Amino acid sequence: MPTRPVIGIVSRRIPFVHDQKPYPRYGVATSYCEAVEGAGGVPVVFPLSDDKAVLEVFYGLIDGLLLPGGQDVHPMHYGEEPHRRIEQVDPLRDVTEIYLTQRALADDVPILAICRGEQLLNVAAGGTLHQDVYAQVGEHCIRHFQDFTEEWPSHGIQVHEGTKLHEIVGEANVMVNSYHHQAVKELAPGFRVSALASDGVVEGIESLQHSFVVGVQWHPELLYDRHDFNMALFRRHVEQAGRYASVRQSAGG
Repeated sequence: MPTRPVIGIVSRRIPFVHDQKPYPRYGVATSYCEAVEGAGGVPVVFPLSDDKAVLEVFYGLIDGLLLPGGQDVHPMHYGEEPHRRIEQVDPLRDVTEIYLTQRALADDVPILAICRGEQLLNVAAGGTLHQDVYAQVGEHCIRHFQDFTEEWPSHGIQVHEGTKLHEIVGEANVMVNSYHHQAVKELAPGFRVSALASDGVVEGIESLQHSFVVGVQWHPELLYDRHDFNMALFRRHVEQAGRYASVRQSAGG
């Protein structure tokens, strides 16, 4: 039986209090793991670390990297001061994910980046972000943080023909869910925009230099069991990770 590819997912710190004592934890939303498993991969969740020796062990385990949603990316990583509307950041998470992302980019490890993950990917590859789309893009912005149930799409996007994302989604116009206030501003070198919202906010990016490096601004892990193109993203990522694993095994890596 073929070995299922291992998909690394970086966790986040979760505040937890018991008997008035703090017991912070690491974790990820279960939907990421369920989507990876449903697509045929093996999800492995990593804690945060700034120890490169530890991060190298994590990196050596994976056939693909999934960058999940979460807090804002600190603007120091793209040479800006914090905007007054920046929200919670976790410097240790930034360090962990940037290191693993840059290692994966260097080795052409397949990457699927979701929401914050798309933003982090763009920053790790040399791009910048709008720290708050409403303040920096303009009042014409549509609502990018929905209040109603997460399993239902809230706005449309246009997927550009000729991109990997269009090949996966199979349509030029689809509805997605939305939970963000930051977004890609200056695109990283070697990347292209693959999808836009009606207000011009970037909803998808992908590398022109790698086998599979795809970022989306919405949350397909919350929609994968209801809208098939979202599951198709995870299937393609796992498929590409399987190919990477086969090449690495053939090379004796």
